Amino acid sequence: MGHQYKQLTLSERYQIEAWNTHSISAREIGQKLKWSNGSISRELRRCPAGSYSAEQAHRHAFQKRTLSNKHTKCSQKNKKIIKIYLQLGWSPEQISGRMRREKVENTICCSTIYNAIKREHWQRMLARKGKKYKQRKGVEAGARLIPNRVDISQRPTIVDDKSEVGHWEGDTVYGQDGYLVTMVERVSKLLVTCKVRSKSKKAVTRGINRMMKPFKGLCKTITFDNGGEFAGHAKIAKHLNCDIYFAKPYHSWQRGLNENTNGLLRRFFPKGMAIGELAAKEVKQAEFLINSRPRKALNFLSPSEFLSGKRVSVIVTI
Repeated sequence: MGHQYKQLTLSERYQIEAWNTHSISAREIGQKLKWSNGSISRELRRCPAGSYSAEQAHRHAFQKRTLSNKHTKCSQKNKKIIKIYLQLGWSPEQISGRMRREKVENTICCSTIYNAIKREHWQRMLARKGKKYKQRKGVEAGARLIPNRVDISQRPTIVDDKSEVGHWEGDTVYGQDGYLVTMVERVSKLLVTCKVRSKSKKAVTRGINRMMKPFKGLCKTITFDNGGEFAGHAKIAKHLNCDIYFAKPYHSWQRGLNENTNGLLRRFFPKGMAIGELAAKEVKQAEFLINSRPRKALNFLSPSEFLSGKRVSVIVTI
């Protein structure tokens, strides 16, 4: 009907009140005003049965509409907040969830943020979706190059439960003239990374031992892929006093958190970038920003907050 998405006027409500007083049915009123039977029935239910008041119903409708707009409208202040955190790599869900957690005034929902992104043409600022894993067939990668390799099938089940902190996943991210070694703690999602000049067993082993030194007491197991760079796992296990396991060849999803975190790191250091020319400060800055992002799995705490037990207010006041 022509009244779709429109609101009843006060004049129409006065007519409804008059006809309702004379016991005219909702269907007849709808026909007279060219509104659907359902719309008139809902309108009559705004007031107690038999006592429909045009002014009371109009006031109720206005208040409901005003309250709805208050919660769905995206203010200029909120747009600035959205833009800042999209630039930091946060998702709309993380922005909304963190606003709720910090009880930010006029918190907005995820769909409102997506609508704002569409209106402001900020789609390019959204993180890309991860690639689907494809099972490859063939020779078992570098598994044969790793002496005394212990398969993931022998890993304690408590690692899968994610009920205790201290279980890590490790990998490397490649670029021109250099690599990043990445370690991610499975429960807190904390990332630790450093740059190494080559993918050699010696360079990677030294890099892991150095960057994991502060977490030596918080490292119970590590799960690597089957890259030859992890052939020095025995030295790592001895240095960190932990057990090391290896995922099955071509089963990247067995280290899904590490793969996902590497994707976040790629937003800072895209493929083809000269990683070898990066300063250590740049790598640590990316690590800091990733560890400061709120995670839904952590009830919108950041990995740093989760591990440290310290809560900080991160939503800026504009």
